[in-house]
Amino acid sequence: MGATAIAAHRRTQGERSHATQGRILEATLECLAELGYAGTTTIVVAERAGVSRGAQLHHFPTRAALISAAVQFLFAQLTDRYERAFTRVGTGTERVGAAVDLLWEIFQDARLTAVLELYVASRTDEELHRELVPITERHHEKVLRLARGYFPDTAVDGDTFAALLDVVLDALQGLAVRRLVTSDPKTLRTSVELVKTIARRAIREE
Repeated sequence: MGATAIAAHRRTQGERSHATQGRILEATLECLAELGYAGTTTIVVAERAGVSRGAQLHHFPTRAALISAAVQFLFAQLTDRYERAFTRVGTGTERVGAAVDLLWEIFQDARLTAVLELYVASRTDEELHRELVPITERHHEKVLRLARGYFPDTAVDGDTFAALLDVVLDALQGLAVRRLVTSDPKTLRTSVELVKTIARRAIREE
């Protein structure tokens, strides 16, 4: 077998491995959304992904490693989705309101809601906490960089802008939790509109 054929074979194996990881991570996110953290066991995930337990353990040797990799996978998907959506916001559109609306749409994703459960679980699960903290911090840093790029004039005051972003994200995360127990979507919409008003005033677009 020549060097070119060997290289092609290796690429194919790499692609297969990547595809297997993707199936496992998608299955993990589905389980988290449907079954919760307690029900998302490695056995259940392997069955749903259609892979052997050995194959799963080869890629993700512990449950905490599997869960944290799935969270990182989800964050990358949602960030990409947000970036693509924001590029479609028209030049004449009120950008602060559009930015908050897009964030609220993201926060309603059932898989992201499941991540909130992981944060609570990590309070008493040291291994899960250790895995999640760096992933969450990197994701927040990326979100902050994106937001500064969308609103460069306001982002000049770095600390104030970062605090504003935290307020908006924390408010929407809280609303995502409230959404699980409320039967009146109007109250959620009213709260989202208030978040937009606060953000507009802080960014001085009103």
